[in-house]
Amino acid sequence: MHISSFFSGSLLAAVAAAQAPGYNGFPTFIPSTVPSNETLSFGKKYAVLNLDLINGIVGSVVNTTQGDAWIRNTARWIDAVHATSSPPLTIFTRIFFSTPQKPEIGPNAPFAQVGGALGTSDDPLTEIFPAFTVEENDAVLTKIRYYAGAGNALEEILSSQGIDTVVLSGIRTSGVIISTAYRLFDLDYKVYVIANNTIESPPDTPDINNNILSGILPKLPVDVITLEQALGALNRSGPALM
Repeated sequence: MHISSFFSGSLLAAVAAAQAPGYNGFPTFIPSTVPSNETLSFGKKYAVLNLDLINGIVGSVVNTTQGDAWIRNTARWIDAVHATSSPPLTIFTRIFFSTPQKPEIGPNAPFAQVGGALGTSDDPLTEIFPAFTVEENDAVLTKIRYYAGAGNALEEILSSQGIDTVVLSGIRTSGVIISTAYRLFDLDYKVYVIANNTIESPPDTPDINNNILSGILPKLPVDVITLEQALGALNRSGPALM
């Protein structure tokens, strides 16, 4: 009886998410962990984290159905955040190294297999993909591992600004998203992940993306929400206090 009720509830949640305006997940819809009838707000002390949106990674999903949808969704979110009357703290991350010798990663470091092809700050592969607008007051941090705060001042910035809630978008779900969600959850931040704004690279591995968003992250618990829910919450949040 309990099993039947569980699956019925999961199915209803998935259908509700699928019917939400603009929720174009691939290839299946990720049910939101926040009920659709709940009035969601991020409060006044929240930060928007746009993670690893660089040419070298985004380029692996460009010109795919999934990638094009993800780019549109993520750009829509970033533009909406910038358009608010009192924008929240917005942080972008880039992966690059201090010199061509990449002293931050040794040749045998596991992350060298992931980020070893990226260069210094002037390497075009490490620059923010042009579909995503970075404004003057946005913080752009370099990082050298999966976690968004590896090798930079992310934690100091969040702490000094009194942030209590973070909203994550980025690429890849199995890399920077899950790593950052775990770490910031452990640091007592309320964490939201926008399902539409996450993707795997390459994008033909939907099971990985779906299992993380609908299984692993909600177990923490981290809230996984739709883009439409995030946009609605944006209108109900703030004004940001900085």
